[in-house]
Amino acid sequence: MIPRARSSAPSLFVGSGRARLGAFTLATLAALAALGCKRPGATAQADGGVPDDAAAPPPATQGQNSVPEPPPPPDKPLLGITAFVTTVYAEPRDTAKKLGYLRVGAKVARSEEPVGKAGCPGGWYEIHPKGFVCAGDDATTDLESPILKAAAKRPDLKAALPYRYAFVRAVLPLYIKVPTAKQQFDSEFKLQEHLDWYKQNEATVNQVVLGAPDVPIDERGVPVPGKHIGEMGLGKNSQELALGQLLGGETDADPIPFWLEGGKRLVPNISDFKVPDFAVFADRARRHTGLSLIGSFPTGEDNLNRRFAITTDLRLAPNTKIKPDLGSPWHGLELTDEFSLPLAFVRTQGAKTYRISKGKAIPDSDVEWRSAHALAGTMKTVEGVKYYRTKDKRWLSQLDVGLAVPPASFPEDAEKGKKWIEISITNQTFVMWEGKRPIYATLVSTGKAGLDDPKKTTATVRGVFKIRNKHITATMDSNEGSSVGGAKVTTVAASHSPDGGGKPAAPKAGDKGAKPGGKPDPKAAAKGGKPAAKPAAAKPGAAKGKPAPAAGGAEKIPTKGDGEYGVTRRRGEGTFQLRDVPYIQYFESGYALHTAYWHDVFGTPRSHGCVNLSPVDAHRVFLWTDPPVPDGWHAVNAGDDFGEGTTVIIHE
Repeated sequence: MIPRARSSAPSLFVGSGRARLGAFTLATLAALAALGCKRPGATAQADGGVPDDAAAPPPATQGQNSVPEPPPPPDKPLLGITAFVTTVYAEPRDTAKKLGYLRVGAKVARSEEPVGKAGCPGGWYEIHPKGFVCAGDDATTDLESPILKAAAKRPDLKAALPYRYAFVRAVLPLYIKVPTAKQQFDSEFKLQEHLDWYKQNEATVNQVVLGAPDVPIDERGVPVPGKHIGEMGLGKNSQELALGQLLGGETDADPIPFWLEGGKRLVPNISDFKVPDFAVFADRARRHTGLSLIGSFPTGEDNLNRRFAITTDLRLAPNTKIKPDLGSPWHGLELTDEFSLPLAFVRTQGAKTYRISKGKAIPDSDVEWRSAHALAGTMKTVEGVKYYRTKDKRWLSQLDVGLAVPPASFPEDAEKGKKWIEISITNQTFVMWEGKRPIYATLVSTGKAGLDDPKKTTATVRGVFKIRNKHITATMDSNEGSSVGGAKVTTVAASHSPDGGGKPAAPKAGDKGAKPGGKPDPKAAAKGGKPAAKPAAAKPGAAKGKPAPAAGGAEKIPTKGDGEYGVTRRRGEGTFQLRDVPYIQYFESGYALHTAYWHDVFGTPRSHGCVNLSPVDAHRVFLWTDPPVPDGWHAVNAGDDFGEGTTVIIHE
């Protein structure tokens, strides 16, 4: 929904805070709720960057980044990435500081010759814009390699969601070959019953509503004023696309990819679940798992006429057991001279405006959920409840709104003209600043424990931080745990307990935690002629202390209504994986700004400690913050090599 802007108002509201925030004290409206900044534990430090007395950067332009990396020379040879994740090191050795990583299928400019072969028989190549990659198992100079062609589809950084996404509606095997009818019946419990259900319900279960990909945005990721959701110009919106396109295909009838023709697999299994060469599938996906997709194709009678969607790690999900998902269309708004702070977002459905007369607040007209209203700088307290005057002479209750207000005094980065982000937990508001100028405001979802102790609960940490590393996408568990945030994810819910305890440490710039996941156990077992595997870690979704079922083994018999028949629980519920969560930016140990494509309750505390943004907003923020992710890379660490990260200030 595009927020409805009311009329403009001068910046009269102010907030408060302590410590490094400076004198964030209430001024014009002293009765507003204090936005105190509390930072538990040691003061956060940047992982690198320029000293405080360094020259101020040139004025930001509200573009993608203040200082984008220049492109490489066009005549440079390329290095292709053949592993799902390949680390970039600061020096040509695997014990050096990690600068970031690349994903399978990426091609980056490289040096003509290796700079050395110590510990890397294939040779260390210097890549653009800096760093070194080892050629061999993880990278190749052979640009005709089948794996590069199979993974040629890259994340779309011009889109609110970099891939197409779907949720699993019924437990499914992730095939690594196009399975025959017999192989499908051998691998999927009560498959015929499921297919009969799907045939009867196909017309309705794949229907989609317009979502994040249908919000018109400009090259900066900013929603285009005056355009409504679904107005995509010459392009089609999601309701005009065929199912095959919603699942990542170019058309509804893409051919079977060359690397899967004839029931074979011509490229290696690059997923972290290793199986023997003769295996038909590698692991299962639980109900409610979020999948990221880069293609899909239909099959014929020999394959039960099912369509298969291709995941980013080149596994196959049968379409009858997944549902396309588009994420929330909610987004904030660009602030201008005509409409800026202070403003209020309506956070309550069914909210009203009020008239205040004779000491009473009288409900008046309905007000649109999540609409934005410019404030006039006047507040009254009626029967213990604060009411804020809008520029168009109405009153809004503090019980219905979240405020975005400028501070009485600004932090150091603002004084230097730098970018910074301000997040209010009480108001669930998020404001992007360039110096002392606010440029974008929106609603977010912070930790559901509110202002409780982040060390003991799911509350979001408060204080002053710097962005440590940025990931175009990474897998999280349903409690927002991720190995890229320093978590050792051995089961889906292992990184965060339900009460928010046990927060893992996020990798600092250059440490060994900056690469997602560890090396999987290359050994796999097979029994009885059926594919089976035991990964080094427990199978995602498996109960702690219980062995993961074999890849071809029996599972709990589903019952009608538990999700097997499409009657699923809410997206994002339970313990499972959320693949390729977009636009992740870690700013503290285990805490990140990131897209939440699985819910639409922005403006309400909901997360396990991270700051959840809508797809459109997270994309906008990711393109704006520093350091930029170099072209072709999938993630980058802030620090001396790529510059300091943007400041994030989180207060009450």
